[in-house]
Amino acid sequence: MRIVKEGDSRQVVCPDCGVTQATYLLQDVCFNDDSGVVKNILAAVCNSCHKVVSIPKQSTAKVRAEYNRVKVPVDVRLPAHFIDILNLATQKIDPSLSDSFNKSLVLYYLHAVSKKRYSQHNLAQLLTLDIAKAKASKRFSVKLNDKNIQDINDLMVSQGLKNNTEVFKSLILKINEDIVQPKQPKHLAELQNFAAAFV
Repeated sequence: MRIVKEGDSRQVVCPDCGVTQATYLLQDVCFNDDSGVVKNILAAVCNSCHKVVSIPKQSTAKVRAEYNRVKVPVDVRLPAHFIDILNLATQKIDPSLSDSFNKSLVLYYLHAVSKKRYSQHNLAQLLTLDIAKAKASKRFSVKLNDKNIQDINDLMVSQGLKNNTEVFKSLILKINEDIVQPKQPKHLAELQNFAAAFV
């Protein structure tokens, strides 16, 4: 593994600036899902727009430790076709993404819907659709931080959802409605920007 030093530079592809130079600087870096911040790690910063464009391998151990520290594991049971919905949505957003993006997509939707950036309209009613009525034979596991838990509680209160399973099922059905079914998915540009960090 190549160890980089503060002040080293390299050529990068910045999402905003294209091919450009970046310099390794000490930075506070937010997690992709906005669930927290890793403070004071080396990161490649675009010389043009001054945004973090990559994190060297030597910094990933600190990132992983901080990310796992703030998480609570939650398991729910879902019908098998709900996982298929997430896979289809992921492929519509970016065909190069793997199914490991599915969990991040659900948590992104959880936050966007609970904060009303994406519509909450008829969220609970999605659970009454025929597509929602099937044997829950698949396990879906995510790690939640305090912000995610608050988002879940907010949706339970505002939408009359009873538990974590109902929250996650309704969010996946909304992902189906917003991304999988339409020819032109809702929020596609925003979701592609979010997904760019996973490619």
